[in-house]
Amino acid sequence: MLFAAKYLWYADMVAFREYGEGMTGATYAVLTYGPQMNNYKDLIDDILKADVKRAEPLSDGEERIIEKIAATFPKDRMVYDAAHREKVWEEKPTGALIPYTDAARLTEV
Repeated sequence: MLFAAKYLWYADMVAFREYGEGMTGATYAVLTYGPQMNNYKDLIDDILKADVKRAEPLSDGEERIIEKIAATFPKDRMVYDAAHREKVWEEKPTGALIPYTDAARLTEV
């Protein structure tokens, strides 16, 4: 879950940077182990109850972003370390939100 959160954060941020909106619309916060979905605990039940058949398919652009991030960080530890090097995470106090507008300042992707 820890590494998946970093991949998701990058996917959302890169989508915002390239298309003006994130993939999930989730909010992210500065936590001890890096950027993390702010309300992930609230979403677990919804995710477990979700009907996969009713999910919207990913757009070509979203698939391209996911492929780019996976290629950039082929090993889980790489995405974790990269997220910890991002100034948009480092400069904020623990618990602070990381706005999508910070996506323009990402340096690792």
